[in-house]
Amino acid sequence: MSEAGLLSSQPPVPAPSVEPPLKKAKLAPWKNALSGATAGVISRFVISPLDVIKIRFQLQTDLVGLKGRVNASQSKYSGVIQAFGRIIREEGVRGLWKGNLSAEYLYLTYGAVQFYSYYEFETLVKRANASVDNVLPTEMLAGALAGSTATLATYPFDLLRTRFAVQGVDGPYTGLVQAVRQITATEGIRGFYRGVWPSVLQMMPQMGIVFACYGAFKRALDGVQMHGTSNFVSGGLAGMIGKAAVMPFDVVRKRLQIQGPERNSYVTGHMPTYPRGIIACARKIAQAEGPLALYKGLVPAILKAGPSSAVTFMVVGVCERLLR
Repeated sequence: MSEAGLLSSQPPVPAPSVEPPLKKAKLAPWKNALSGATAGVISRFVISPLDVIKIRFQLQTDLVGLKGRVNASQSKYSGVIQAFGRIIREEGVRGLWKGNLSAEYLYLTYGAVQFYSYYEFETLVKRANASVDNVLPTEMLAGALAGSTATLATYPFDLLRTRFAVQGVDGPYTGLVQAVRQITATEGIRGFYRGVWPSVLQMMPQMGIVFACYGAFKRALDGVQMHGTSNFVSGGLAGMIGKAAVMPFDVVRKRLQIQGPERNSYVTGHMPTYPRGIIACARKIAQAEGPLALYKGLVPAILKAGPSSAVTFMVVGVCERLLR
């Protein structure tokens, strides 16, 4: 038999099978919550000084023009470095961690609720997408719903964090329990929810943008050698973009949070009364201080949002690997 005949009579060699890449196992909901809570506690401690400075800028009622504060010499806080120095001189280093206990409770519970609910909402949106030709932005919708859910669940801690952060050495609140009792006695339960709707309207787009941008940056960096830092970089960039996009809501929220009988007891000085409505409050701020007043504290806010979001997504990633 010829060599060609021998070759043709041999059975065909089967092509090597290519196994599909393994999908990551989905974490149990409680593990998502634990990851988020751990990330929240760690990120809060890292960014506390910038948070205190950001809040104090937002609560200054001086006039702001295109070239900055009109009467900068009369402003208690005129820049990030100057604010750091003044707080340390007047209140000590501990002043940069004012309200940290209530803030840690806030970030712990917020992180837990946010990452627990995000993956649950993501599943629901994916199911809905299957029937509408995948037209829904899954990450953005799930992030928006998770952000608003976490905000509603943890809002009293947010209000307490703000009030502690802006009081000086002789402020009206001496501790977390005393603050809860005083607010309950003088303002009622509703006092813990001042500014809640601006907060929800802020967090829905902000967290939608953050999760959508985080996913986009992660996919863009997939082929880049990041040595395990892609979560950190993607989270940091996403956090800064999300915060900058909703800054006016944040200023309105802070102004409403310190309304009440103690509103003039804080280090930022006299605080006007504001209507409860979001648009009415924003209009009053803009009329009295200029439209750019709605962006007060933008620089420390972005400087805070970047590291906070970077640490959050990095720690969540580490926790997820450890818990699988």
